[in-house]
Amino acid sequence: MWFGSVVILAMVLAACALPPAAVPTPFPTSTPPATPTASPTPDFGATPLPTRQPFGVGNHLPYITQTGDTVLAIAAHFNTTADEILALNPGLPLTRTLPSGQALTIPAYWFPLGGTAYKMIPDSEFVYGPTTTDFDIDAYVALQPGYLKEMSAFVAERQRTAAQAVLYYARQYSINPRLLLALMEWRTGALSRADAPGEAARNPFGPIPGVTGFTAQLRYVSEQLSVGYYGWRAGWLTSLRLRDSTTSRPDFYQSAGSVALQHLFSQWMGLDEFNAAVGPQGFGAVYIGLWGNPFDGALPDVLPGDLAQPDLALPFDPRQTWSFTGGPHPVWGDYSPWSALDFAPAGVAGCAATDKGVTASAPGVVVRAEENTLVVDLDGDGFEQTGWALFYFHLTNESLTPAGTLVQTGDPLGHPSCDGGQATGTHVHLARKYNGEWIPAGGILPGIVPFDLGGWVAQSTGTPYQGRMIRLGAWVEACTCSTARNTVYWAK
Repeated sequence: MWFGSVVILAMVLAACALPPAAVPTPFPTSTPPATPTASPTPDFGATPLPTRQPFGVGNHLPYITQTGDTVLAIAAHFNTTADEILALNPGLPLTRTLPSGQALTIPAYWFPLGGTAYKMIPDSEFVYGPTTTDFDIDAYVALQPGYLKEMSAFVAERQRTAAQAVLYYARQYSINPRLLLALMEWRTGALSRADAPGEAARNPFGPIPGVTGFTAQLRYVSEQLSVGYYGWRAGWLTSLRLRDSTTSRPDFYQSAGSVALQHLFSQWMGLDEFNAAVGPQGFGAVYIGLWGNPFDGALPDVLPGDLAQPDLALPFDPRQTWSFTGGPHPVWGDYSPWSALDFAPAGVAGCAATDKGVTASAPGVVVRAEENTLVVDLDGDGFEQTGWALFYFHLTNESLTPAGTLVQTGDPLGHPSCDGGQATGTHVHLARKYNGEWIPAGGILPGIVPFDLGGWVAQSTGTPYQGRMIRLGAWVEACTCSTARNTVYWAK
């Protein structure tokens, strides 16, 4: 069923012209050894890690929910089904995030090839979230003796210090910059060695097959971390294919942040090197040496239970109609979560300039306005790392509303364009995140916090840039065109 009333001549419009590569599908399934007792985060001292042993079919295992958990993802992690979990835990919601710390009983099924129970980092240390608000990367790197402080890189049309290059990728992919620094320190001593060993000055993340150069490595590492984190969060990434074609399955009780690192390491390591890297004496030891035990103290939840999106309006004037030109697709690069939607002003062909403006979808404060990017913090504390934040891209630099501006729903933010990256036409690229975690436009899982803009709810088809906006049972299909079939508008 198509929803729309005015036929407009078709024209090429408005979608980010990224390669149509989807986030990789799950690797061939294999499964983890489990345990008849729950696996708390291990003490980084002398406490031995639990050993997983085979168990009977459907054995009942205790589990304490972690931040961002959903019934469907837990079912995937434990190689079981949502129905079986609900039978033992009646009343659990299928379409909501679960609060952390809730005791559940999970009927699990044995899987071989299980990975370590050791957790390297919690989710709160993975994302560019609340724990990063007081971190000054420039000051930190400048005080270290390592070679990194002497480096610079050309990133997004300008030369930057190494610290600013790291911050750029940390912001765009919403990954903790401390994590990226720790990975470079672990691989090449970037923070501690004044003499860059070998090729380290060009490749501070160390040798990565087929990936050379500082910025290429920053992008690659950020994307592979994103695949691991959001793949585990959604439940589709349940096993890892290593460089030597062996397989490891993340432990049932793992954190999304640790699986993100496991996925990254699996891309260039064989089994022995991988097991050493993800164990207590591997990367985790380096991270602790730099920043302390990330599991000490009360860990902040990244995603709370019953997470709900605030009311959001369409990002344009109520008197206008725009075209829905890009369904759920990567918010940045090729393999970040499919958190972005694209909208284009109707009647604007190609990359033509327009006086039609992008408007605020909710009240907040502009916390970043640079490089064709504008971020609105909806909780008003001045940090994009906390609470809900909206990310707008492809706005012309000269039109950006200045950082620090308080805005109300419908206030102007800037003009859409093709600026800032490849695009097929003038448009705005819109995404949302909570506490630094990108929220997929189609929902964390189908029906769980979908992107709702004035009653138009995004739906993914499983192919990037395709998808629908659904309202009151009717829908429009994403298309790089402008017709009645993809027209969206304000409705009372």
